[in-house]
Amino acid sequence: MKANQRIWTGVTAAALMTSVLTACTSSNNEPAQGQAAATSKPAQPASFTILSNDGGNPYAKQVKPDDKYFKEASRLFSEFSGKPTTVNWQYLDAATYSQLLSVRFASNDLTEVISSTSITDKGHPTAVENGAFLPLNELLDKYGQNIKKKVPQYVWDNPSISRDGKIYAIPKLLTPLNPKGLYYRKDWLDKLGLKPPETLEDYLAYFEAVKTKDPNGNGQADEIGYPLRGGINFGDSFFGYFGANPGSWTFTDGKFIPDIIRPEMKQAIAFYKQLYDKGYINKDFATINAADWSKLILSDKAALWTYDLRNVADYTTEKFAGKSAKVDFLPGPKNAQGKINIGDRGLGVAKVFMINAKSKNPERFVEYMNWIYSDDAKKTEFFDFGIEGQNFAKKDGKIEWNAFGPENKDDKVFYQTMMNPSWDARMDLAVVEKTGTVDKAALQRAIGYTETNLGDNQALNMPALESIKTKPELGIDAGSLFLDMFAKVVSGKENTDTAFDKFVSDWKKRGGDDAIKEATDWYNKTKKK
Repeated sequence: MKANQRIWTGVTAAALMTSVLTACTSSNNEPAQGQAAATSKPAQPASFTILSNDGGNPYAKQVKPDDKYFKEASRLFSEFSGKPTTVNWQYLDAATYSQLLSVRFASNDLTEVISSTSITDKGHPTAVENGAFLPLNELLDKYGQNIKKKVPQYVWDNPSISRDGKIYAIPKLLTPLNPKGLYYRKDWLDKLGLKPPETLEDYLAYFEAVKTKDPNGNGQADEIGYPLRGGINFGDSFFGYFGANPGSWTFTDGKFIPDIIRPEMKQAIAFYKQLYDKGYINKDFATINAADWSKLILSDKAALWTYDLRNVADYTTEKFAGKSAKVDFLPGPKNAQGKINIGDRGLGVAKVFMINAKSKNPERFVEYMNWIYSDDAKKTEFFDFGIEGQNFAKKDGKIEWNAFGPENKDDKVFYQTMMNPSWDARMDLAVVEKTGTVDKAALQRAIGYTETNLGDNQALNMPALESIKTKPELGIDAGSLFLDMFAKVVSGKENTDTAFDKFVSDWKKRGGDDAIKEATDWYNKTKKK
């Protein structure tokens, strides 16, 4: 299907220009972009369609052009800017999105704006070289000052965004930039008569009490201190204590090497083996899937778990097997120097948006994104609570919004994040408060922990290494040498020292030595200036 080229729906140009001429100002006292249009030549109508994956969201899977939420976003931006604009989204299946993108690029069947993981996403790996995307530097300078102010420089510098000094994408930032949190059952801790753990020994004492004192009260020893699931994506909060994080690299002794082969990693793995041996982590940690892992937590059996803060709604009280669960957040264990490291900071980008080089009005999308990155109160209200009169009402100036009502139950994720190209409104404190998932103050603390207790990954902007691009076994994902060794050591199938040393040797022989040389060259060129 070709990109939708209709320029306005539901509001006539005459009516729109009447609203423009009666003055549009933003609620945060920023000059409305439309004020100039009211005294000079009226802006011409424009439209664009954004291609994206549906994220498995039911509403996105069935949405049609000119959907009510698209219309509302179009109306709000048009009134704010004084520039009549039609915004549409086109969603493709998330599970096959990269393949579908490849087909779209091959047949030149593209919308004005394309979203994906990176400017070199596997769905369009050579698009930059082929001139498919428009360089955005000048457009951002002229129309995107809000975007430039709110996107950190290290994000602009990342190879998923830029190449050779040219910016080819506008990012959607994660909310918060590093959304991983350390959840825990505060009601269990209180019942056990313990204070929130601070040191590693405190965390171990909490796990032991959970194991032996039946905090869920069912008379069975079925509680798990720290459940893990396949891989270590949501179980890695203790690695940083030992000074090594999976996925990170460290410059040491003149070489830039991955943390997975450093001696500190061996110490961290030995600690996870200790957790396993003491019964503090689940025996099926290497094979349990995401659904069963979540079920384990919600069946009133988990004391502490690492998970995305954006999914706080998964842990509402009523979901915990009918128990009155109280969920809160911990900062992570302090080391001997009093420092905490529950992981390394990531790039903080959820997806990126590229403008088709053949787009007729590329500046309009940049202006739209600049509005999205602004502090306009009407924009924020829409992405937080939807459409007034449909998703929420106002009484005495206050918003009345039922997160679980039929008007929002399926829709809210769609307007809060699926069609929100700047942030995830599910994390806005106003939304959290009305959703009633966790205490607002607790979530604020958790966000604060992500800002202070995460380390800096020196390899954050390192391009994909040519020496290991076709060797996924050298990474940290499923099927990698590292995860295979980790599972065998932790479960006691292999000796820690022997297995780790063999892993390091194999990793180097199978391309790791070349990767270290390539990474060191990059580090010396970019970091040691």
